[in-house]
Amino acid sequence: MEKESIDYSVQARTNPVFMTAKTAVCLMAQAGIPNAAEIVNRLGLGSAEEVSGMKDSGTILGNELVVEAKYRTMCRLIEESGYKINVDLPCGYTPKALHLTAKGLKFIGLDLPIVANEVGPILSDLTDHPERMLFEGVDATNPDSLIAALKDVHEPICLTTEGMMMYFTDSEVNAVITNVRSLLEAHGGCWITPDPEYILQFTLTFKSVLGEDALQKLMASRDAASGQSDAGSLTNAFIINPMDVPASLDRVTALLAVHGLKARRVNLAEHMPELTVYQKLTGKQTDAFKEAMRSCHYWVITPEEHWKASDVRQTDSTFSMDHMVSDGVLRVNLRGRMDTITAPELLKVWETEKSNNTITKAEINCARLQYISSAGLRVLMILQKGGAKVRLTGVNDTVWEILETTGFINIFEVAR
Repeated sequence: MEKESIDYSVQARTNPVFMTAKTAVCLMAQAGIPNAAEIVNRLGLGSAEEVSGMKDSGTILGNELVVEAKYRTMCRLIEESGYKINVDLPCGYTPKALHLTAKGLKFIGLDLPIVANEVGPILSDLTDHPERMLFEGVDATNPDSLIAALKDVHEPICLTTEGMMMYFTDSEVNAVITNVRSLLEAHGGCWITPDPEYILQFTLTFKSVLGEDALQKLMASRDAASGQSDAGSLTNAFIINPMDVPASLDRVTALLAVHGLKARRVNLAEHMPELTVYQKLTGKQTDAFKEAMRSCHYWVITPEEHWKASDVRQTDSTFSMDHMVSDGVLRVNLRGRMDTITAPELLKVWETEKSNNTITKAEINCARLQYISSAGLRVLMILQKGGAKVRLTGVNDTVWEILETTGFINIFEVAR
């Protein structure tokens, strides 16, 4: 039990973005979505205000509208897709599995290990169809974890991502899209996501019901999400800029095309069911919200038929690490991928060695490091903030580009 407690804590600090999923299920409970309140109760959570830190009722109302609209619309689009397996990445803590399995679909919930291990037993206990549910811990940027999670799937899938892509750096976005393309190529099916237009949906929702207070409350929502996730701007090359929609659409379409994918935009207003949150709005607010959603779309993404990936030599990306401490220096050799699944290993080493030694510097040999995600970078920052000046050596072009685009090349001492 003690080991599980330590592992949970390390995972939480490595990638705190899972806290935004707890806020989402609290908002669903307040919106009256079936089973959400019971999930909140079993998780031992309070209200959305307590979990997220959002103090203003208008801010919370705007978020309730966005969350319920996404939840109910996504469930409808999954059912309308015709595919019998929903692979939800990330699955979060929502009752979507209960809704879809009751409709006869199979639900495969993929999320950070910390989430999958926590929500799986809760939903399996609440459902009448546990045989239709599966929960696996993955990292969306890690292809091996995704392939392993779907190893027993032998039919087309409806892959859904909701509330995930905005938390990634551009390098992570490219990794995720590459992985999605591979999964669709292997299994067939489609990818449905509202994420490209999430800023647009938030902006138009808040403007339609909150009027002149919309901007202030949008900023409060952004600050709450950034604080919980330890993420920065909450935008990247996959996200539409509401100030320049046409150019943004071209950019995202081109990004997908590079990965052999094409998109069909589905109008939100035309597929959105009636929402229980309307009970908290005036008739004028409800009408304004429904009209505003005519400018928002969800994306149904499928592979281009004749696209072929470039011939890239595959290498072993298995993570491994060895280390030693001498003269106040923690020396680490990293190999493979350091991401959400593997980065906690370095954090555990750091905390163990720091408790036994005075460490003033961390020498990280990256010569055989193939990839580092934001979770890996977050752990390196924990080392530096904990008193160990971080020096990265043997940095290859891939890792160098990640450090450069994220700005971490100016934070650590870096050498090729």
